[in-house]
Amino acid sequence: MGDMDNRELHEHTHDDGCDCGHEHVQYMTLRLEDDTEVRCAVVGIFEVEDIEGKEYIALVPDDGEEAYIYEYVETDNEDGFELRNIETDEEFDIVEEAFMAMLDEETDDGEYEIEELEE
Repeated sequence: MGDMDNRELHEHTHDDGCDCGHEHVQYMTLRLEDDTEVRCAVVGIFEVEDIEGKEYIALVPDDGEEAYIYEYVETDNEDGFELRNIETDEEFDIVEEAFMAMLDEETDDGEYEIEELEE
């Protein structure tokens, strides 16, 4: 799993047929090099205007202290995707800025706040 820097994914999705009337958060678990598992809420998969041909994913662990941002690549593996580390500081800075701008826009509209992701 070199593309994921020794992280394994376990995806949990809520039943899309739910009629409870509120949005559901999708979660995945990252397994780190030391076998620690970190349960994360999927904030979103997004493109960055200044970077063509790539998508990124933002994850917030249950403790909500920080966001993890990875390159998101759809694949034919059993999960249907891979997470890849962002290779350069320059690319990471651009992606982080776009993510923060996206959060600011959604928070201004009252649609999203990181605190709401915690159970």
